[in-house]
Amino acid sequence: MKPTREYSELKKILGPQLRSPKQKNNFFESDCEILQLDSKNYFTTSIDSVGEEISIGLYKEIETWAWLTVMSSVSDLAASGSTPLGLTVSAQWAFDTDKETQKKFYHGVHKACHKANVPLIGGDSGYAKDHVFTSSIFGHSTTPPLQRIPIRDGDCLILLHQKNIGIGPALAFQYLMKPDQNILPEKLFRPCPEWKLVKKLRPWCRASIDTSDGLATSLYNLATLNDLGFEIQWQESINHPQALKFCSLNKLSPILLWLGDLGDLQTLLVVPEKNLRRFFGKNMTLLGRFQKKKSFELNYKNQKLDLPVKEITSCPRDAEDYARLWRDLNKQLLHKS
Repeated sequence: MKPTREYSELKKILGPQLRSPKQKNNFFESDCEILQLDSKNYFTTSIDSVGEEISIGLYKEIETWAWLTVMSSVSDLAASGSTPLGLTVSAQWAFDTDKETQKKFYHGVHKACHKANVPLIGGDSGYAKDHVFTSSIFGHSTTPPLQRIPIRDGDCLILLHQKNIGIGPALAFQYLMKPDQNILPEKLFRPCPEWKLVKKLRPWCRASIDTSDGLATSLYNLATLNDLGFEIQWQESINHPQALKFCSLNKLSPILLWLGDLGDLQTLLVVPEKNLRRFFGKNMTLLGRFQKKKSFELNYKNQKLDLPVKEITSCPRDAEDYARLWRDLNKQLLHKS
């Protein structure tokens, strides 16, 4: 299957690099980098930055900057099923940023770390043309951490969530498409990946991915890496009520909440059918299954729709192109459904 645009671009830019003999994951095949220290111990790490979203005005609130700085890395580590050791934060402030703004940011970091139960263990601070905040997270595991491979035909897709799916995509649509009804406050976008739950469920999982790139894109990445397709079932109840209301007021198909690529930082687990009985709870939902057939299908209110994931993942990262894409997709989805 054709690799995603992100994979192709990164592979071309990086070129050949020195590889650690202890590293267990290959490029793009996991949310964390995984090093096997000895026969029983694994070290996991991930790094992520928040900058573009601030520069373009998508994230306006200081607490949002801080929260997403922390949770973007927590989300990656959660997908591995390992235990976090701690987090570091590098804050590069736009020139002339006042101290009160900096204090508010670090207060937000404190709140997010406390919520995620991940200690802040260090960091760095400096100045640049625009704000850029980077977090690095470190973890460990005594069992092999989860990767995005391997997946088999018939494996089940379990989404861990807090019935808050869609807030991230809806915020992006509110920014990109400039609708009449701007009803979504940023304070609703406070995801907190459940790393403890993933760790508990890890023995019965085959693979995983975090949904920071959006639900549909994450599914497509898993399918592409494993040369499979998937079929999923629409689940109205797991979407945040405010996200659904936003779509209704602005005549947007709610399916966009699963297609948008500003994800909600939840965790998708891939589970063999035989282990499915262990995955029942208020924050777990069976979305569907992987299949040999190379198609990406959504069962939506008694209709089977082909998800336009190839168009989404190949769209240039430009606001105008993105806005045009989502307007076109919305028209198509409203017509079909």
